[in-house]
Amino acid sequence: MSTREDPTAFEQWEVVELAASTPQPAEDAAAELARLREAARAEGYAEGFAAARAEGEQACAGMRQLAESFSTTLDNFDFRLADMVLELALDVARQVIAGELAARPERILDVVNLALKQMAETNREARLLLNPDDAALVRPHLDQVLDKNRLRIVEDARIVRGGCLIETGQGDLDATLPARWRQVVQVLGSNKNWID
Repeated sequence: MSTREDPTAFEQWEVVELAASTPQPAEDAAAELARLREAARAEGYAEGFAAARAEGEQACAGMRQLAESFSTTLDNFDFRLADMVLELALDVARQVIAGELAARPERILDVVNLALKQMAETNREARLLLNPDDAALVRPHLDQVLDKNRLRIVEDARIVRGGCLIETGQGDLDATLPARWRQVVQVLGSNKNWID
């Protein structure tokens, strides 16, 4: 008599057969898990790569914009610096000219001679307007060479020392210091007046 505890050969065969015919879930689960893990890793890698690429492109765009902004700021600074240097140079030039005229007021003779050379020949009367201080210097030198019927020296306190104005019937020749200064600063691209 057999006890229930000992399986029969048939029962053993069935269990063995059953065990051999059923798939082994642990191996399949491990393979499926490995496949899922690989798929998830590939998908995560692709998503991470895409996100990193987008973030990198955004960072590059920001850097590009910053570089362009820096370049524009640098250009603006260069222009402002150039303007400041020009203004400083003009201020220094104005002070040097004023100092030179104060130290050597006879320089007005050069200005008057140049203006007279530029004046068109005219048979009509012309007036040479000078600052009263400059007129005192010019009159003794020009009285000998000027035709007093053609050119008359007129003292005018509105004329800044160091310049003159010749008025003729055909037009005026403005050799005043502010007019000559305007010509210089216009060439230099500034609009700084003689008196600012």
